[in-house]
Amino acid sequence: MVEELIQNGDYQEALSYLTDFNDEQTRYLRLVCLVGLQEYQLAKEEGLYAKAHAQDTYYDVVSMYITALKELQEYEEAIDILIEELSMPYIPQEYENVFNAAYDQILLDKQEARYEVESKNQIFSIEEIEQLLKNKDCNEELIYMALDQLQQLNIRLIIPTVRDYLINPKRDFFAKTLLLEILIDQQVDDEFEVEKFGEYYDLNPIYQPLVLEQDAYLGIGSYLEKNIEDENPSLYHQCLDYLEYYLYSIYPHQIYDDDYRVVAATIHYYVATLQSIDIDDEDIEIMYYCTMDEIEQMKLKFNRIEVL
Repeated sequence: MVEELIQNGDYQEALSYLTDFNDEQTRYLRLVCLVGLQEYQLAKEEGLYAKAHAQDTYYDVVSMYITALKELQEYEEAIDILIEELSMPYIPQEYENVFNAAYDQILLDKQEARYEVESKNQIFSIEEIEQLLKNKDCNEELIYMALDQLQQLNIRLIIPTVRDYLINPKRDFFAKTLLLEILIDQQVDDEFEVEKFGEYYDLNPIYQPLVLEQDAYLGIGSYLEKNIEDENPSLYHQCLDYLEYYLYSIYPHQIYDDDYRVVAATIHYYVATLQSIDIDDEDIEIMYYCTMDEIEQMKLKFNRIEVL
């Protein structure tokens, strides 16, 4: 009967039956009711005891307790609990997924709450960023915000986690490049292996150029500048945007001199098409001294990162 009342949202009536505080299931269901009634402070107080004495309902109780902390904006305590639970090797998969999602959301809530009163560089701790990098699934916006802040912190403190992220094929390819640029900026002298689109690269950041300091950026950009800038500045800048995204996506893959003109031609051809700008195949071939077959082959490389 109590479960039916809870399902119907009759939390206050359900609470009147949940009086046996020595029963583990009762303690958990009381938390469900208190959270449903938005009695978060009371849920926190009862949740602390329930968490300490839970066995079969442990992860469900922790979920309710974290919800109460989140609503009370007690983000630090909630984050500490989540980091501790996610570090355990025996956490059930379904709860790991729930806790990962909760971790992401609480960091976003924390960022929003502090944005008005704190510097952006004070939002996340190095431990919180490390946990984000460990999470199997992470909100894209959140990971980019964390990496932006990581530029101001000491990345050497989390090198093992960074190393695991870079080599994992399931991790975000763009975020990997941002991590590499932080390693380069902080002059980390160590060997790393990086996976990008099924290919593996061995490198030492101290000897690597930043993405937009590569010869390829200047070389390909010079072809675009020569053929577009004077005639259509807007199109030229859009092509540069595509070029930057492409280079960030494939880094540290190297583009050789012989391919500069083909990459430039492919970007020019596609962006012009996207903007409904008529461009003749023969004209593009003459501008960049390449063939449409070469452009089509280059587009296949672009397609694997869905850049175009």
